[in-house]
Amino acid sequence: MTLLSVYDFAAGPLFAFSFSVFALGSAWRVLRFILLAQKADPAALKGFRPAWALKSVLHWLVPANITARANPLMTLAGFAFHLALLAVALCFSAHVVLVDLAWNLSWPALPDEAADWLTYLFLAAAAFFVWRRLALPHVRALTTPSDWLVLALTALPMLTGLMAFRQWGDYDLLITLHVLSANLLLLAVPCTKLSHAVLFFVSRAVTGSDFGKRSVGAW
Repeated sequence: MTLLSVYDFAAGPLFAFSFSVFALGSAWRVLRFILLAQKADPAALKGFRPAWALKSVLHWLVPANITARANPLMTLAGFAFHLALLAVALCFSAHVVLVDLAWNLSWPALPDEAADWLTYLFLAAAAFFVWRRLALPHVRALTTPSDWLVLALTALPMLTGLMAFRQWGDYDLLITLHVLSANLLLLAVPCTKLSHAVLFFVSRAVTGSDFGKRSVGAW
């Protein structure tokens, strides 16, 4: 089996399978969360208040919340990590072209130079998380092998994508590793802590609505 055939499989049937698992698995995690929340506290979902739910989500996305104010460096690294990943994944020009070819959908793409710098920013944030888990005793004590795996799965597509784009090594090998690692990331989202990518919005919405009914505030 040649690298080209592996790439064609990874970018074709394997990607279709991985994306299906990501979409269906994420939908199941959301449904399961709602069912568990309803079972644990039936009153939490009664009289759902969309305005308070949205306010709570926005308080965490801006960020204007207690946790962000208490940990500004961690907040900065977290936002750099997540926003850079999302921006490059969705708006890198090559990704936009592939989506257009596959599904006839298109949107504005980032300039390649901007995507480059966002990738460097992401990798710097990832390095900070590695340092934090190794250097801070209370964080190191709570870190599990699963945490390292999740961080590696998230960083690999960005690192291999940068290396392929810059041609730091064998391009065919790097682009194949990039696509394979992106598939692994999609497959991992519903099955690991990466599910917070979708559960964050649901949990914040439910909590915000409940806090609103109790006149607690958006927190």
